[in-house]
Amino acid sequence: MTAKRLIGLAVVVGFSMSGVGPAEAAEKEELTTADPPKVERPAILPVLYATLGAVQAWDVYSTTAAMQAGAREKNPMAAAVGGNTGSLVGLKAATTASTIFFAERLWRKNRIAAVVMLVAINGATAAVSMHNMRNAKRLQQ
Repeated sequence: MTAKRLIGLAVVVGFSMSGVGPAEAAEKEELTTADPPKVERPAILPVLYATLGAVQAWDVYSTTAAMQAGAREKNPMAAAVGGNTGSLVGLKAATTASTIFFAERLWRKNRIAAVVMLVAINGATAAVSMHNMRNAKRLQQ
């Protein structure tokens, strides 16, 4: 499965799991009149956020290594900044921050979907980074 398909699947699963059915809508109406229950944040979310930062940093390193070995960036969004490490770091920082922002919003509506989305994005980014490292090693030989 390609990274694009994996990311697409994660997005579809995330959106499909975030719907609110009639029972949940009625429950939400009841909760708005009373105090909302206190919900503890699961420990997995901060771990997934830290992992997201780590795999994004690894992606910057692996992309830079592959490009220095002679590869070219195939991602159209990253191709514009691929030759400049500072710009690539900025792009990855913005991507990480926006992913965390949307995961937080999704978590409020559907906790399982937020975790699944983060796991899928972390996995896809790790797969892309491994591919970059293989390309870098192959081109250096």
